[in-house]
Amino acid sequence: MPAPKKKSSPHATEPKPRGEAFVQTVLQVTLQQLADVGFEKLSIPDVAARAGVNRTSIYRRWRTKEVLVRHALDAAMDHSEGLATTGDLRTDLIALAQTVAHFLQSPTGTAVVRILLAEGSNPELRLLANKAYGNASDRAPFALLAQAKARGEIAPDVDASTLLFTIAGALMHRVFVEQGRATVTYIAQVVDLVLKGATRYAKEELLETHYRSAHAS
Repeated sequence: MPAPKKKSSPHATEPKPRGEAFVQTVLQVTLQQLADVGFEKLSIPDVAARAGVNRTSIYRRWRTKEVLVRHALDAAMDHSEGLATTGDLRTDLIALAQTVAHFLQSPTGTAVVRILLAEGSNPELRLLANKAYGNASDRAPFALLAQAKARGEIAPDVDASTLLFTIAGALMHRVFVEQGRATVTYIAQVVDLVLKGATRYAKEELLETHYRSAHAS
């Protein structure tokens, strides 16, 4: 007689995530735990339990809670990688702002903002957030503005951080204060308003350069 088929145990667990799935699961749970309980109360054993993985696997990859949180914030803020540039600053900024708006309106983005607003005075968390932002400062948005400066679309002395944070601040106000949607129309209005101020000085400087060149010849 054939051996009877074994019945699946009612206590059988789902396969544990491995590889990239493991990394993404742990980082996502870390962000959610940060939003739920805060930095001080967050613990790697709790993250492991919620992620359905072994705590030793987390410790092998991220030695401390601080390292884990920094990588989680870094991954969360890495939403602008891979943006294609068109060579037109307005078009590129609108595309970038749409990506940021999508992030802010996502569960992950909401969790990150909630964390930073609620515990912004925590020196450890602030340091970790600054490190994560520091990693992001060499990425697409800043490269985009550097290229625009090289093309003469904005003045050389326009501060990239101020320009980008002005747009980001408007998006955050729209989403979290007004509780509204950052539509394409709204994003275009914000970008146009910012660029109007930024390009004015670029045009004035260009006219002055032409004037000096004409009188020097």
